[in-house]
Amino acid sequence: MVNIELIKAHYLQLLTLLQQEVPLNQSAQAFLDYVLLYKNKFSSTSTTDNVQQLREFLRGANRFADEFSFSDQNGNQIRALIKGLYDLLNKTM
Repeated sequence: MVNIELIKAHYLQLLTLLQQEVPLNQSAQAFLDYVLLYKNKFSSTSTTDNVQQLREFLRGANRFADEFSFSDQNGNQIRALIKGLYDLLNKTM
């Protein structure tokens, strides 16, 4: 079983990177807004209760992220965190 705190930490790190990205690339605001829609589900103590829904969200986030050109500074980390979160959620089953 994956530690819920690890999932939360990855999600918060993704939010931080996206918040750093927006001043460099205003178009990333739309992606940040999308990721913020699930803040409560990722932050709740019952994250494992939402695993399937969060995985679906991350699939969508991954496809949505393909529409953006993130900066060299943050782009690889943003994509790696999305993939890492998806992998962590797969381990909770």
